[in-house]
Amino acid sequence: MNRPEQQQIDHWLKNAQYEIDHAWRLNREGFHEKNGVPLQAVYVGVAQDHAFLARVKFLNGDAIDEVHSEFTNAARCILKSFTMAYDEQDPDYQGKRRIGLKWEKPSRSMASILPSWPPISISPESWRAGFGIRPMGCTWTSRSTVTPMPSNTSCSVSGDRPGNLLRTQRDTYLGKPSQRNDYRKNYYTLSTALLGIVNQDGALFNKGLRMQLEFYQGDTQGELKDTDEEFICDYAVALANLGLQHGLAVTVEQATLPKGLLIRA
Repeated sequence: MNRPEQQQIDHWLKNAQYEIDHAWRLNREGFHEKNGVPLQAVYVGVAQDHAFLARVKFLNGDAIDEVHSEFTNAARCILKSFTMAYDEQDPDYQGKRRIGLKWEKPSRSMASILPSWPPISISPESWRAGFGIRPMGCTWTSRSTVTPMPSNTSCSVSGDRPGNLLRTQRDTYLGKPSQRNDYRKNYYTLSTALLGIVNQDGALFNKGLRMQLEFYQGDTQGELKDTDEEFICDYAVALANLGLQHGLAVTVEQATLPKGLLIRA
């Protein structure tokens, strides 16, 4: 496995846990409220820190259950940030105070989707569906490509509507493809993999994964170089696990898609 030096890993482990503890300590002391930092932003930030800790624990060779646990913590925080934004029954509902992200309210609102999930559906076992933090970014902005399951199996991709939406988005992109490695191309690679899952098309699914990993490779030589994210592509891992959950094989091989993070049925 491609990994950094142990000294670097040790530093990251210490820093990741410090950032998590520091964020909640500041919150308890009222720092965020006094300085106008939305609670929603705190949860998003802490989610990123838990994902950071999960990646580093994996690179450190820690027990895989501990790695899954940190990804689960990250997913909990991301789910909380969404319920705060869209679920009026959430005690921390933000309403018009949502952080500056211009989230379009899905036609099937998050208020109706998220409360139907179990208290925490993304367990270490069901984390194979993508652990929430990364695929949510592409699936929920795709207006509910991922739909809740009534049990602890976390989420499922199904129905004609998600496929139609993803096809429309891909066709729009292909009508005017980006000439740069920008957010549009990134989203296109993710949509391709998701469409493969929706259509149960293994070739398309793996094509999307391969394109995402190739896209990501540019980042590993740029802004992500010398960081923990140089070694693991969260998006690819999440989507690979989502595909595995839905019976598709992962044939793509790349150092930033560690086999040790793929959870097979």
